Amino acid sequence: MKKSIAPKLFVGCFCVFLAGVAALTLLLPKADSSYYENRSLAKAPEFTWEDFLSGEYFSQWETYLTDHVALRSYLMKVQTFLQLHILHQPVVSDVVTDSDVLLGYHGYGTWSMDYAADSAKTAAEEPGAWQAAAEDWGGQVYYLGLPEQYSYFEDRYPDYMENRSFVYPPIEEAMEDAMGEVGVPFLSMYTRYREEDCPREYYFATDHHYTIYGALRACQEALAAINDTQGYALYIPQEEDLAFTTLPNPFLGSRNRKLFGLEDKGDLLTVAEYKEAVPFTRSDNGKPSEASLLALPATEEETVTYNAFMGGDIGETVIDTHREDLPTAVVIGESFTNALETLLYASFDEVHSIDPRHFTGDISAYLAELQPEVILIVRDNSAYFS
Repeated sequence: MKKSIAPKLFVGCFCVFLAGVAALTLLLPKADSSYYENRSLAKAPEFTWEDFLSGEYFSQWETYLTDHVALRSYLMKVQTFLQLHILHQPVVSDVVTDSDVLLGYHGYGTWSMDYAADSAKTAAEEPGAWQAAAEDWGGQVYYLGLPEQYSYFEDRYPDYMENRSFVYPPIEEAMEDAMGEVGVPFLSMYTRYREEDCPREYYFATDHHYTIYGALRACQEALAAINDTQGYALYIPQEEDLAFTTLPNPFLGSRNRKLFGLEDKGDLLTVAEYKEAVPFTRSDNGKPSEASLLALPATEEETVTYNAFMGGDIGETVIDTHREDLPTAVVIGESFTNALETLLYASFDEVHSIDPRHFTGDISAYLAELQPEVILIVRDNSAYFS
């Protein structure tokens, strides 16, 4: 009789646990996104007979409940800890952890580079159209190609994994050829950084972006090309012109974010400001905002991310230095532009930054109306062909 109590008690407790989790899942408020996974969570599905009859309706509910189950983030963090520090798995959440830096995981495969030339020609079509239009008002388009962190640190991949270093040089060559055919100078920072032996301080160990030092080098390269191509004498910032500040705050890089902050690798965020300030005004998405280039934490204990540069990703930002004798630039790109903008603005009258992921207007129409002298496209090499 007594022997039967333990199994019944275990089953009863397990049922209570399941019921509790189900109740909490239904009753707790639902988040729209997952901070650590950096993605949107599924929304409750709407009923349609078509989805109901096909079974898709129930699949949608399964996805929704999986995304919103109570204690989900806590359980995922525990799972990540076990994978990292107990099982010592070399890849966790598509992040390579068996290195002194955290890198994106590629998988394995046999590659042919035959696709590069055609893909590069397709990638050059829109910049080529902008260049053709810009010639009417004396403007020039440039393409600044940046290595994503995993290609910058390609030699840091464990030797039993495929670092794909054979992919990047032919892609850079194909992009240079394709952009050249449409009159757009291609500035390969993948090549430039390698000529300098890829200084460690140019890229984060736990984030897919470059640091302020890598951004400064890219800024110098872009401005030098603009001066050479268009005959300007734009100011090119040097390290001695800037005051660098390394924040003591814990830094959460995008790679480490996927690991719930459990692998910091010693990264800290360094920001830079001009020693001789260049006054400016700023607007975001057409509305005046604070004249600031950095969104810094209020205390030294708060976590800081790459979003400290420019306050993160914004559809349209305009920095106006009110020096009409200088040209206007439009920078088009994703988050790699953020650190670059904190340096580039000092060389122009106005810098308009467009993030195509969040910009709601038509970029071609925007350029035609503004007629900027300089159009700078900024892309990392993981996104050339996307």
